[in-house]
Amino acid sequence: MGIVIRMKKYKLTILLFTLLLATTIAGNAVAAFKKNDQSIPHKKSRYRIDVLVPLYLDELPKNGAAKDKIPEEALPGMAFYSGVNIAADSLRKEGFNVDIYVHDVASAGSSPETLISNGKLDSSDMIIGDVRQQDIALLATFAKAKSVNFISASSSPYYGESIHNPYFTLLQPSLETQCERIVAEVMKNAPDDKITVLYRSKGAADNACYDYVTDAAIGKLHLQYMACGKPPGKTTLGTFIDAAKPVVLVVPVTDTVFAASLLHGLAEDFPGTQFEVYGMPSWAAIEALKKKGAFPNATVHITSTFTLDPASAAGQYVRHTFTSFYTGKISAPVYDGYEALFLFASLLKKYGTHFNEKYEHNTLPSSFDIHAKTDRSGNVRFYENTHVVMTVL
Repeated sequence: MGIVIRMKKYKLTILLFTLLLATTIAGNAVAAFKKNDQSIPHKKSRYRIDVLVPLYLDELPKNGAAKDKIPEEALPGMAFYSGVNIAADSLRKEGFNVDIYVHDVASAGSSPETLISNGKLDSSDMIIGDVRQQDIALLATFAKAKSVNFISASSSPYYGESIHNPYFTLLQPSLETQCERIVAEVMKNAPDDKITVLYRSKGAADNACYDYVTDAAIGKLHLQYMACGKPPGKTTLGTFIDAAKPVVLVVPVTDTVFAASLLHGLAEDFPGTQFEVYGMPSWAAIEALKKKGAFPNATVHITSTFTLDPASAAGQYVRHTFTSFYTGKISAPVYDGYEALFLFASLLKKYGTHFNEKYEHNTLPSSFDIHAKTDRSGNVRFYENTHVVMTVL
């Protein structure tokens, strides 16, 4: 057999039928790698890939019971899973020999901790996880112990220099990388201006962002700092503002409530002053920023991750296949699921299970730009997709 997708079976309603339909499209390939592949270390004639994704199948109707819609929290995982299925079909057409095991980590008995303790991942040659942040460290540690790669499709909870795991790859750029990108953008747009860093010490994420911005800007930008537990008022912030020219604010605060309050305060207290505000990626969730003209005196810059271009050949293939098998609108996790499985399965075939050392030399087309993150001694901490773009809101 070629590609086989396996997952726990459920009796599902028609609402989920189209999601699972594609599991049948990848079961008939017959192919094998060339014999000389075995001469390469860590190469195998067949690979097992475990995909961990929250599908919330336990919350779906059983035994034909009617239900109006699929639970909202299940939609991102289902989209990611549909992309995985589309990638599986592509791998089948390319003649890959691989078994893909899909685990619904949101269902009882299939949490990452349970899968590990029950030995369900012991035979894995690679793990792809679209999992909760609190599960990433557990899976990364397990993968390191087994000397197999763990590819995290989720954002990372890690801050600081504590990670040393050459089998751990982040597909979502870390806060550290995104803060470095923000500093680079400020350097390009306002290299000689005095930059105000508006920060607060409340929580690990905000403290980490402050450190990342400061470290990246040392010796490169003219910084002045303003600490505040809540958005500053007109009198306090006014001492940092020169109304004669645009004011550049870097705000390493992840809390969207704080950020929205700050932007409203700038509009109300300083209507005649133009602000260039550099915020965190989490600010994309601020509803007011989606309304044109909500903050007329502020241009807001945030980082965002790059996904597979829908206009590219691969993007068009994913869209066409999705519309052929699924109902509903295609979303970003579909592209993410496709690219994660197709790219890393291709690396398995090309280099064997220890492919992470080949990231720098990989020529496979993708929207990922993966590099080693090292400590001050040059030791690999982990690997990370560093493809970050600036978005103006």
